[in-house]
Amino acid sequence: MFATDGGHRSGTERVGDALPEGRYRLLLPVAGETMPADAERRLRTATAIARERDGGLVVCSIVNFARQTPLDAVAADEPKLVAARETTERFVETVERTGVPATGRVHLTHQESGSVLNAVEAYDCDGVTLAIRGGQSQRRRLLTGDVAERVVSRAECEVFVEKQAADETPVETVLLAVSGGPHSGLAAQAARALALDTGARVDAVHFMSEDASDEDHEEGTRIVEAAERALTNVERVEAAVEAVEKVEETIISRSDAYDLTVLGSPTGGLLEQFVFGTVPDSVNQHTGNAVLMARDDVGSKSIYERWVAGDPTE
Repeated sequence: MFATDGGHRSGTERVGDALPEGRYRLLLPVAGETMPADAERRLRTATAIARERDGGLVVCSIVNFARQTPLDAVAADEPKLVAARETTERFVETVERTGVPATGRVHLTHQESGSVLNAVEAYDCDGVTLAIRGGQSQRRRLLTGDVAERVVSRAECEVFVEKQAADETPVETVLLAVSGGPHSGLAAQAARALALDTGARVDAVHFMSEDASDEDHEEGTRIVEAAERALTNVERVEAAVEAVEKVEETIISRSDAYDLTVLGSPTGGLLEQFVFGTVPDSVNQHTGNAVLMARDDVGSKSIYERWVAGDPTE
């Protein structure tokens, strides 16, 4: 039921049991009124990451109301609210069947753009996962690139953004594009979680410019060695350093050969546009396959912060 305060409903309703205290919490925000047809892949990604972190999912259906509608006046039998509750229940039941604990929230809001960030804080989440699809309509605003960009730039937690594949196929091959940046460690951890879940082969590659120095090549070797350490227990792993003419374009073109490409959060340029799908369709169409971007919480003492150096993380 809705939480109450002085006899008035707040903007949140809990569906299902609460997660155990002290466990990693990954927020899975969804459009509240329907269960998307592509939910299976998104749920699998989220549950794999939560399982790897020995945590659980907070499924949050976000329901938008006109600003003039007081949230504490929304009736319990409001059709949008009933649909959101049913959707949340289905998500939670699906996740729990995988053995990962899950709880649900129905989050009422006047502004979708800030609701994900609010939910991260309200439900004490350590990470959030979003999904976008290139070229989609604005009807499903919760999953559009502009909201994802805002969350990535502002959320004080781990963020995973998955660009959905044009065709939903099993994940059998993963390209892990690694760098020495602060987010590649989390990307490698996500690739490991998905590989352990699906049995996929992971190719961990550090791409560098053809005119890279000897020092750059040495650093590249350390980076792929760090990736191999992060992929412990994954049965099929190949790691390499490759010198190419154009790094960003190579990653995009190489993605066509893989079911999923995983990379750390970029800071700008073509990779950012590619992941978020905010450029014209001609760029989005460089690959129809899935992309998972990971952005670590660099504002905290992340266990991935020193991953290339191989320092102890526990």
